Amino acid sequence: MSLLSGGNKPKTIDSLKEYCELNGYTSEKTRFFIGEDYKEPRAFGIYKDEVSGDFVVYKNKDDGSRAVRYRGTDEAFAVGELYDRLQKEIINQKQHYYAGDTPSRSIKSYKNPYSDMDISSIRNGTKGERLSRTLNRTGISISGVLIYILILALSVVAMRCSESNRRSGYDGSDNYYYDNYDYNNSYDSGWSSDSWDSGYTDFGSDW
Repeated sequence: MSLLSGGNKPKTIDSLKEYCELNGYTSEKTRFFIGEDYKEPRAFGIYKDEVSGDFVVYKNKDDGSRAVRYRGTDEAFAVGELYDRLQKEIINQKQHYYAGDTPSRSIKSYKNPYSDMDISSIRNGTKGERLSRTLNRTGISISGVLIYILILALSVVAMRCSESNRRSGYDGSDNYYYDNYDYNNSYDSGWSSDSWDSGYTDFGSDW
């Protein structure tokens, strides 16, 4: 069944691929490879082993090693594992986007704004100037922390609502309906798949 008609959780590789295409979640952006045994580091994926008939859900970590999340004959379960991980990553992307993080910036390209300043001029400034600088830096830090905590709290509430909807929408046939919550619209703002940055993604852990 097309995901356009019911909002069902994908159960096949083809339906998961359709979902990603409809929402602009290309493998180039997200590093999620649907229906492909991708070999390079920093990737999630699912494919069917044509020799054994097993469905394989995997993660290729930063160091090139592979962690297999699932290998077996249950396609719906395998697809669900990768779909849930994709939803988790979407939330992660939105949190960092709204916090204004810049993960892709090269460390080498970063220039210390104080590198060309005589350090003695900072030490010898008036007490008022030093106090002003301290308050400005502290204010910025506190504001950033508060924004991040607010976004994190909203994401927890959204995830709990999702779990509640899944329980209430279970019809006994392993079909889950998301009537009252849409992962892609969980934040009322301008985030879209075009804002995806895989620099935010954790590729160091097993999953």
